Amino acid sequence: MDDWLWAGVRAVYEPFTDLRNRLSYIYLGTALLVACAVYIQAQIRAGSARIAGLTRWLLPKDILLHPSAQADYSYYVVNKFMHGAFYGSAILGSHITYDRLMPLLERNFGPSPTGVEPSVLGTILVTLLIVMATDAALWLGHYLFHKIPILWEFHKVHHSAEVMTPITAARMHPVEEIFDATLAAIVLGATVATIDYIMGDGMRVLSLLDLNIVTALFFLAAFNLRHSHVWVRYPTWLQHILVCPAQHQIHHSRARKHWDKNMGFIFAVWDWGAGTLYAPREKEEITFGLGTEEDGTWRSVKTLYFRPFVAAWKLLPKPWRRPAGNPQPD
Repeated sequence: MDDWLWAGVRAVYEPFTDLRNRLSYIYLGTALLVACAVYIQAQIRAGSARIAGLTRWLLPKDILLHPSAQADYSYYVVNKFMHGAFYGSAILGSHITYDRLMPLLERNFGPSPTGVEPSVLGTILVTLLIVMATDAALWLGHYLFHKIPILWEFHKVHHSAEVMTPITAARMHPVEEIFDATLAAIVLGATVATIDYIMGDGMRVLSLLDLNIVTALFFLAAFNLRHSHVWVRYPTWLQHILVCPAQHQIHHSRARKHWDKNMGFIFAVWDWGAGTLYAPREKEEITFGLGTEEDGTWRSVKTLYFRPFVAAWKLLPKPWRRPAGNPQPD
């Protein structure tokens, strides 16, 4: 089998086995456990200890077989294959930024110091700085895709989901995937290079499951329920610090009062500071989608891939576009 073909096939199934991926079986498993706990707690509050309906509640047919969910499954396979076989190589790695910035720092400020001894406090600080810098970059990218009209046309792919399952997390247009991953890689590479230059041999990062420990713990804390029908809400004060599944579900709401809210990935402090935080105090009934006349029209792989390009082209300034039938210059 050709290398590119095998890379595409591998990209389809690897997210479920790669412990660094949010769709890993471990993170899906912890989300399942929390969902079961939510159901049992609801039954107890209702004065019932029956769990006979647990499976139907966890795996409702009206969600799993919904045309939007079916589009998610098809798009996941096609997009992951394309990512692995073709456009994944277009994403800039953090090591590239690191390799460019470190010599620049040493030329301008002298050799990196080597006398900083590793410490528990230093390790905790470095771990938090790295994850927060990357998270801030993801928030900024998300914010730009909501606020810049041309970029929003590509982000619509994700928001057009009418029902949500964990696979909906992969309902991202390649243009957005490349942009987000590249921006995060640049910020991560620059952050690591700067910390490495300042601390030298003293730089250490706490890790778990081959991830920054903060990211790993967040994935373990039922992260995948953010793209689901299961409502999990943190205390209001904690919602100002960390993004809970309920906050992200609100982000996908059709209701105008929820538009452009809760754009954070892990930390909610960026939304808090930007005035885009929405912290629900009780359960809210949410209908997912764009909240426009386009709802219900994003149900094919072809539409998810190509409609954003058509819409973005129409938004380009006219000098960038040549009217149909206009003769080419000599």
